[in-house]
Amino acid sequence: MLELGLSQKNVKFQNRSKVLKVLRKQPGISRKDISDQIGLTKAAISSITSEMIDEKIIVETGNQETGVVGRKKVLLELNKDFGYVLGLTISETFITVLITNLLGETVESYIHEFSSGDCCDKDEVIDLIVEKALYLLWMNGIDKQSVLGIGISYIGELGNVDIDYIKVQMAKKLRLKVVLSNNVKALAMLQVDFSIKETSENFLFVKYGPGLGMAIVESGTIIEGVDNKAGEIGHTIVDADANTTCRCGRTGCLEALISEKGIVEDIEKLGPNYSYLIINKNLSIIDYKSVNELLEMKDPTITSIFEKRYDLFAKSLANSIILFNPEYICVYGLIFSQPEIFEMINTKVKGYLGFNTTAFIKLSDLDPTSDAIGVAALVLRELFYDVGGFKEV
Repeated sequence: MLELGLSQKNVKFQNRSKVLKVLRKQPGISRKDISDQIGLTKAAISSITSEMIDEKIIVETGNQETGVVGRKKVLLELNKDFGYVLGLTISETFITVLITNLLGETVESYIHEFSSGDCCDKDEVIDLIVEKALYLLWMNGIDKQSVLGIGISYIGELGNVDIDYIKVQMAKKLRLKVVLSNNVKALAMLQVDFSIKETSENFLFVKYGPGLGMAIVESGTIIEGVDNKAGEIGHTIVDADANTTCRCGRTGCLEALISEKGIVEDIEKLGPNYSYLIINKNLSIIDYKSVNELLEMKDPTITSIFEKRYDLFAKSLANSIILFNPEYICVYGLIFSQPEIFEMINTKVKGYLGFNTTAFIKLSDLDPTSDAIGVAALVLRELFYDVGGFKEV
């Protein structure tokens, strides 16, 4: 009897989850259309949606003509303000805290940049995060009871930052469930779950800036590898003779050779004539519009800095396509905000691949300025959509 009860409960979770995932991608859809898409009977869909309307998870938003006199489809969508999640990104130079609703839309965000003189220990950082998270909730009139959880993403390996300690303390101080993830993997799941343009669940997601990372997406989930390091494109060795030491300790890693931090350092060496290209040295933010203009003018100094890096990047993307055979590579980052730069890299990749592959490079439609939204979306996936909207399972 117990096994039967658990089985029925799991089926209910799964069916509710299917309905919620359809509504996430297609707001304003009828019960009949949901039924057609997921293969449940109209009676089952009616029961599930009625239950979630009573719970205020979904709402009826209007009617649609069916072509039959006197009959209209009632349209449904998610009540995006039913619940919220907190997202947190931690790096060696900054932290970002934000709130999103059920649709992954940012409600409010806060960025704290660490200056070179900062000497905050981990407990001071935790207290700062908690203070800002509670402040953002208060400013937006959000009751903490409606917060499903908090996601913590980290950029790179963080070195001396004890991410597990931060996770434990955040759970204790905020009394929320915590989801922990590498920021690139979290962004890849955001691409799958919330991108309107996403058409596949089998692709490579590559983030460029300030470092370099890749996630392998297969059947809508991340391939982790034995030590959760599968897809570390930034730590593939592309020039063993290079005079660079990566943060991983190896020589000649792709990230060490093409990272925005290295680009900023090279631009600094050029003196005041090119200093305007650096928007924020500490965060390694580059004015790519101006860079693009200089590349179009064939400025030899800037071309010497970027051309080799783009070539190494393109070779690595081409090799990744050959190794993993994805439908495409989805690229994310401020560097791609300039169509000309994206096209330059894309052309190089096509040149290396030749005509024997159907894979291609695709530009992500996600906001390249907000890493923390990725892990917030991961919280929504794990603590809301995958469990059918139940807060406690």
